Amino acid sequence: MSFKWCLKFVGVAAVGGLLTIAEVQAQQPTISDCLTKSIQASNKAKTASLPAALFLPNANQITPLDQAYFDAFSILKEDNKCSAFYGGPPAIEALNRLREQLVLKHLDDTVVVRMTGETMKVTNLRNRLTSYRLFDKAELNLDGPFYRVSPSHPHRIIGGFRPNTREARVTILLHELGHLIERPDKQWLLLNDDTNERLSDENTARVISVCGRQIRSLRQSRTR
Repeated sequence: MSFKWCLKFVGVAAVGGLLTIAEVQAQQPTISDCLTKSIQASNKAKTASLPAALFLPNANQITPLDQAYFDAFSILKEDNKCSAFYGGPPAIEALNRLREQLVLKHLDDTVVVRMTGETMKVTNLRNRLTSYRLFDKAELNLDGPFYRVSPSHPHRIIGGFRPNTREARVTILLHELGHLIERPDKQWLLLNDDTNERLSDENTARVISVCGRQIRSLRQSRTR
């Protein structure tokens, strides 16, 4: 029963006067019932449209990358400023694809994530995400700030967070996600920074400006 139909019925019952108030309440849902059902149906629809989290076979032994993925997932699935920046929960689809692509590799310790090769553009109208792109390769550096403090750059900070911390890792993942998602004006959320360290820092600062509150709140949450 839709909320619109409920309102129509109550109006008819009040005008017709064929049934007493007690009879109407006994035989049909109240407006409060209809509101509750309408809200429940809306919430169920939102949940159904939310991309599911990836199934990770090593769920009992979560890796740093897995934890960063689950942290990003938990942020994007909620109604908050950070999620809105990425286009809402549908952005989880792009996050899932990025997580599936990432390969661990030993690289120069100045590199965090390296995405290279031809790009493929993906559009999913069902999830209302305008579009995102995927590179041929996505490599996460085992010798970079995601996993360790660099001996040659011991004071390097990722968005205000020390390297090899939970906050730094999810910041890195959200940064890379920003390079994949397209805005309505056909520009990427974050500009391509390649080896431009200054621009990369600016992009990270942009992520922190919209996601800092959610990232910092991870300190109070348990590991998944």
